[in-house]
Amino acid sequence: MPLVREIVSSFSEARDHLLSGRFRLTVPGFSGLAALGLAALNILTNIGSTTAFAVSGRSETLRTFLIWQVIGSAFGLGTQLTFAGMVRFTNVQLASAVGIGLAFLSAEVFTSFTLFRETFTRIEWAGVTVLFIGLMLVIWGGR
Repeated sequence: MPLVREIVSSFSEARDHLLSGRFRLTVPGFSGLAALGLAALNILTNIGSTTAFAVSGRSETLRTFLIWQVIGSAFGLGTQLTFAGMVRFTNVQLASAVGIGLAFLSAEVFTSFTLFRETFTRIEWAGVTVLFIGLMLVIWGGR
């Protein structure tokens, strides 16, 4: 049971540390630029991950399937790391809107429409537009 107590203690310390706000970086003028850079990198890694997993799903052999799974996972790790970085410089609501919402739309449009040449109906483009506008409202409201 000492191991369980140590784990619980570690979680308590981490929670207290997070709530105290002591972990925040305070470099004037840097946080906005860092968040913007991380957001762009997050979208790119999300597109890379989505594309690699889509290619993996269409693979003919087990070897190609596994190779594309590994590539997608590497991009996925980048997605998670950049999301964590965005949370460091912004709030969770804003990071989620960019890291999950915009990245999803970017990956959907880029991977489906641009790379795989899948067609979108007008109603689907309208849906993408409505989602984009909604995400922009969340992002602009979350400053």
